[in-house]
Amino acid sequence: MINRHTTFFVKDLKPIEFCGKPVMWQMDINGAFEKPFETQPTEGEHDFTTCEGCQKTLKELIKRLTEKFEGSHKDGAKPFPFCCTHHSELTKLKEFNRADFISVPEMVARKIIYTNSHIKNNHQSETYYKDITDYIDYTVESFGQMPGNAEPLYLSDYFFYITDLLERNTEVEKGRKNRLLEFLKAYRTPTETPKTDFNILLGTYQKWLKVFPFEISFFSTLKPHFEKQLPILNGKPETNKYTGLAKVKMHTKGSLIDVLLNLTNNLLTQINTTTLYEKGLLTEPQKIKLELVLNERKMKLKQGYVNSSKDEEQRYRKILKEWFADEKKFIDEVTPIVKALPPQPINSEIDTEKYTAKHYLLAYLFECNAKGVSYPIGNKKELERIGNERMGAGKGNRFYKVFNEVINKDLNAEKNLFEIGGEYWRKAVIELSKAPELVENYLQSKQL
Repeated sequence: MINRHTTFFVKDLKPIEFCGKPVMWQMDINGAFEKPFETQPTEGEHDFTTCEGCQKTLKELIKRLTEKFEGSHKDGAKPFPFCCTHHSELTKLKEFNRADFISVPEMVARKIIYTNSHIKNNHQSETYYKDITDYIDYTVESFGQMPGNAEPLYLSDYFFYITDLLERNTEVEKGRKNRLLEFLKAYRTPTETPKTDFNILLGTYQKWLKVFPFEISFFSTLKPHFEKQLPILNGKPETNKYTGLAKVKMHTKGSLIDVLLNLTNNLLTQINTTTLYEKGLLTEPQKIKLELVLNERKMKLKQGYVNSSKDEEQRYRKILKEWFADEKKFIDEVTPIVKALPPQPINSEIDTEKYTAKHYLLAYLFECNAKGVSYPIGNKKELERIGNERMGAGKGNRFYKVFNEVINKDLNAEKNLFEIGGEYWRKAVIELSKAPELVENYLQSKQL
């Protein structure tokens, strides 16, 4: 096992939240520093230790790279670390010691020979591509890391010589050679990887959870499953056979949206009224039809009404006209369905035992917001009176304490509402409110 030590230069550290709770931390790193380390050669039919050509090439590489390191090469560059602007900055690092890099010229020369020999021994294998690219990844990692934009010492030389040796190798089949050359070229000219912000990914996923119609009965059992998922990985982890490390790509916002669109399509095409009917499970068609109509209307209300007419008054009128039309359509659709349903039992008693002081408080706060009434902040007596009235005698002080815990939270952020009142906070607010219709309209206007 290689004893490695990496110093990370951290710019920022921020929590990643999901449903209002921190689930991990994200570091914004401004580079890292790690000294290069030796790699191990692999065994095979071609033995570089007895190959005259490999030994001759090894000696020549050591000579060239040592001259570059000491500043005596014909290219005229100064000795390391003053060979370029980026490497010169290393002298400002307390972790840097030139003595740690004295052996790098010989080390890099051996890595070139090791890689060339590995290609010779594995290019005919059925798993040639993973065998060879895993070994190259392992070798590249062994060059260590430099802070800022500095390249690990002589990494470009490694790629130059490996590419040259591969191009001149007549034993490797043309198609396989081209594929390996493409891999090396991609390494030498890397594209800028889009920065992944975990909060953006989780926010994107939470929007999908909010929009997908899990309220419909045949989808409702799926919601707990998807609420436990954190789909931030793009594909399955792959383990490098030489390092033993597993790597996986992170989703970008665009790739995650593509995955969620595909997931939405799969859910809708696999679970629907047609499949329920075919399986003999469509036992309450009117009830499901009502669910579909209600959820379609809720989705439209969450989307809201916008008009881009030039005239201000015309915009108001057109928005209202569209809303009236939608409301009439909704009533026309829902009336025959409701009439066809059997009478629903009326339960005038609310099961207050399942609600906490936080639920009662949320109901009260949203009532105030809907009515445009200010909170009695700092008025302990009034808050305890309200708590006793809503929760029952003797519970006012608990209501007052919870008010002070919650009052500074943003109630327009759904993650905060999940944190305060749990998954069914909305249902609790409506049931406990003294003005449920007013509060319902207010919540819809805030897209909550």
